[in-house]
Amino acid sequence: MSADAGTPDRVAPAVLQPLVAAKTSRPRTIRAGVARRRLHELLDAAAGRPVTLVCAGAGWGKTTGVSGWAQERDRPVAWLSVDRHDNDPQVFWAYLLAALRVAGAVPAGNPLADLTSVPADPRERGRLFAAGLARLSADTVLVVDDIQEIDDADVLHELADLLRHPPPPLRLLLVGRTEPPLRLHRLRAAGQLAEIRAEHLAFGHDEAAEIVGRHGLALSAEEMSALVARTEGWATGLQLAATFLAGHGGTRTITDFAGDVRGVDDYLTEEVLADRTRRQRRFLLQTSICENVCAGLADAITQRTDGQRILEELEHDNDFVVRLGAKPLWFRYHQLLRDVLGHRLRVETPGVLPDLHRRAARWHAANNSVLEALAHAVSARDWAFVGRLVTAQAAPLMVSAHRPALVKILRRVPAERLTSTPELLICAALLLFHAGDYDAIPARLFAARELLHGRPDAVREPVEIMARTLQLAADRAAGDMPALLAGANRLLDLVAQARTVPVPAVAQNRAIALGARGVALLWSGRTGEAERELWAGANAARAAGVELPEVNATGHLALLKVMSGAVHEAAALAGGAVDLAEQRGWRYALQTVPAYFALALVRLERHDLDGARQALQDGLRGHHSDPEVSQRLVSLGVQARLAIARGNVGAARRALDEARQDRHPRLRVRALERWLARTEAAVEFAAGADPGDAEPLLAARAAYLKGDVRQAQRLLGEVTVAERDTVGRVEAGILAALLADARGQSVRAADLLADAVTRAAEEGIRRPFLIPADPRLDGLLQRMRLLAPLVADFVGELRPARAEQPAESLSERETEVLRYLATMLTAAEIAADLGVSVNTVKAHMRAVYRKLGASRRTEAVTLAQNSGLL
Repeated sequence: MSADAGTPDRVAPAVLQPLVAAKTSRPRTIRAGVARRRLHELLDAAAGRPVTLVCAGAGWGKTTGVSGWAQERDRPVAWLSVDRHDNDPQVFWAYLLAALRVAGAVPAGNPLADLTSVPADPRERGRLFAAGLARLSADTVLVVDDIQEIDDADVLHELADLLRHPPPPLRLLLVGRTEPPLRLHRLRAAGQLAEIRAEHLAFGHDEAAEIVGRHGLALSAEEMSALVARTEGWATGLQLAATFLAGHGGTRTITDFAGDVRGVDDYLTEEVLADRTRRQRRFLLQTSICENVCAGLADAITQRTDGQRILEELEHDNDFVVRLGAKPLWFRYHQLLRDVLGHRLRVETPGVLPDLHRRAARWHAANNSVLEALAHAVSARDWAFVGRLVTAQAAPLMVSAHRPALVKILRRVPAERLTSTPELLICAALLLFHAGDYDAIPARLFAARELLHGRPDAVREPVEIMARTLQLAADRAAGDMPALLAGANRLLDLVAQARTVPVPAVAQNRAIALGARGVALLWSGRTGEAERELWAGANAARAAGVELPEVNATGHLALLKVMSGAVHEAAALAGGAVDLAEQRGWRYALQTVPAYFALALVRLERHDLDGARQALQDGLRGHHSDPEVSQRLVSLGVQARLAIARGNVGAARRALDEARQDRHPRLRVRALERWLARTEAAVEFAAGADPGDAEPLLAARAAYLKGDVRQAQRLLGEVTVAERDTVGRVEAGILAALLADARGQSVRAADLLADAVTRAAEEGIRRPFLIPADPRLDGLLQRMRLLAPLVADFVGELRPARAEQPAESLSERETEVLRYLATMLTAAEIAADLGVSVNTVKAHMRAVYRKLGASRRTEAVTLAQNSGLL
C-alpha cells in the first residue's frame, strides 16, 4: 500500500507493514455452506450493545461464526486479529486504527484520518483515540479476534479506560478463548455487555447434519442425536467425527468415536492441555475418573487442598470445563476431553487408577452419593467395600428409581466373589430378588448368617437388617401373610434398635417393613389396622425417598378401598400411584400392579369396560415380569368380574377355576379368599344359579328375581353394609326400591332409588344399575329422570348402558327351553317332552327371561328372534 493514499501503512511502523493486510482482513470461513442463522441472529441482537464478548475454548467456531456473520452485514465490519506480538500499546493501537481504516469507518475530518504515527505518550494517545473513536461512522463494528493473546498491563489498562465510557458509534466485539481482564463486570451490571458462550456456539442437529452431509454421510435422526450429544455441538469435534466416520469405507460407528481417537487426542492435547501448568494437568488427569467433580471430591482424589481454586481457574480459562449451576460448586469436563484425559492417565500412570477410584468411593460414601461410591468401588475392584456399602446403604435402592443402576453395578461383581463375605451374599440375594427367583433367596440369607458368627455389631446389624428385608420379599411372593407379618414386626424392631446403620438406610428399611405389615394385615382380613399401616408405609417411603414402596403401599390402599366399596377414594389413590409410577418410568414394575388392579375394579364399578380391560392388561404385564401369588389371585378375580360384565359366564368360571388351582404351598390369604368367594357368588348369580351364602345381598336379589318378595325382604334385612361401602349401599338401595315398588309402595320406592342414585352419581358408580335386566327398574329410573332433575344426566347415562348390556350366553338346556317357548306348548308339556320336572322348566324359563332382558314369554321370543337365537 502506498504511504500517500491514507492507508494503514501510514500509521504502522515500517517493520510491521507487511503484516497489516493479514491482521486486518476478515478470515474466510473454512466451513462454508453451514447455515448458522441462529448464531447470526444472536450477533445481530448483540450488536445493539456497546461491547459483545464471544468467548469459548478452542475449536468452538468463534472466528468462523463471527466472520460468517460479518460477511452478511450490510455495513462494513473492521477486523483485527491480534497475537502475542501485539502486547505493546503503540503497536496495538496502530493495528486497531489500521483495521478501522481498511473498513472505511474513519471519515474525512476525523482526528484519526490523517494520523501518521501513534503517539508514544499514553495520555496523548488516549485523548486522540477517544476523540477519534467518538466520531467514527455510525454503527461501526470492530472485531478484535484472539483477545486472550493480549496480556500487557498497559494495553489492557487503556482498553479498560476506553470501555469505561464506550464511544457511541463504536460496537466492540471481542473474540477469545478466555475472558479478558477488562473489568467487564461493570458493563455486565450496566446491561452494556452481550455475551456469547460455548452453549450458544454449539452446533444444533440441523447444523451438524450439514457438516456430516458434506462428508457424504447419511445418519439417522437417532445417530445424529448421539453424535451431537457426544461432541456437545463442538464444531471441531463434529468435523473430526465426520472425517472419522467417513474413513474405512464408512464401517465405523458413532460409539467408536471417542477422545482417544488420534485426531481428537492430538487436537485437545495441543490446544487444551499444552497450555496447562504441571499441577493443572495432573489435576485434570486424576479427577477425570469422575463424571462430575467438586472441590471436596477433587481434594480427596488428589490428596491436596487446592481443588476449588484449580477448578475455577480451569472453568474461567476453558469451556471444556463446565460449571454446573450458577454457583461454582460442581463442574464437569467435556466428554471428549474426559476421554483424552482417561486415555492419558491409563497410558502414563496406570498403577494409580485403583487408588484414585478407592479415594473417590470413600468420599462419595461419606457424602451419601451411594451409586457413585459403588461405581468407583467396582472400578477399584474393592469387592469387600462394595458388599459393605450395598448392605449398609445401597440395598433399599432396589425398590427405588435407581434399581436398574444398582443392578448394573452388582452384575459387575465376579460371581466367585459373591459368596466370599456376608455382605456380598446379600448382594447375591438382591440379584435373585431382581430376577424374581424368590425361592432361592433364603439359602443365600442362611449362608450370610453363617458367616456372621462372632462378628461385631457394625458388621452384623446391616447384614441382619437386609436379610430380614429380603426374607419379606420371599414371604410376600409366596403369599404367606402370617410369616410376612411376623417378619415385618421383627424388621421394625431391628431398625428401631440399630446403632451402626446409617440413618437413611434405617428410614428406608422401616418404610419397607411398614408397607409389608400393611399388606399382611390387608390379606389377613384386619382391614382397619391394614389401612393405618399402609398409610404409614406410604408416607414413610415418600420421606425416605424410596418411591416404589410408596407406589405399592398406595396401590394396596386403593385395593382395600375398592374392595370395601369406596370407589371414589380408590380411584384417587390408584390414579396417584399410577401417575407417580409412570413419571418415574415404572409403568410395568411389580410394585405398580396393585394400583392397576384397583383401577380396573374402579372402572368396572363405573362400567368403563374397555378402561378396566386396559388397566387389567397393564397390571398383568407388570405381574408377569415379577410374579407375586396374592396379586395373581387378585388378577384372576378381576378377570372373572370383567367377564361377568361382558356376559361371559364361562370365562368367569374358568378364571375362578384357575384361582382355585393356582396355589402356593405357603399361601395364607384369608381376606383374599373371601373376596374370591364373593366373586364366585356373583358369577353364579349371573348364571342364574344359587349364589350361596358368600354374598347375602346377591341371595336377596336372587329371591327377588324368583318372585319371592317376602324372602327377598327378609334376606335384605339381614344385610349389614358399612358406612363407607358406597357400592354396597347403592346395591341395597336399588333392591329395597324394587321390593317397595313390587309391594305397591311407589313413593317409598322412588325415595329409596333417589338415595341410591344420588350416592352412585357422586362416585360415578353404574354397575349395580345394570344387573339384573329388570323392566321394573327401567320404569323406576324413567320416573326418577322426570322427578329428580339434579340426577337426570346420570340416569340418562344409565338407560342406554342398560340397553347395551350383553346378553349372557344360554346354557344348552336353556337354549332347548327357548326353542319350546316359540311353540304353543305349556310349561308342563315342555317338561314332559324333555323328561324333567315342571319346576326345572320354570327355572330355565326365568333364567332365559333374565338373560334376554324380557319380562314375559312373547317378549323373550321376540328378543331371541331379533338377536338371531331363533
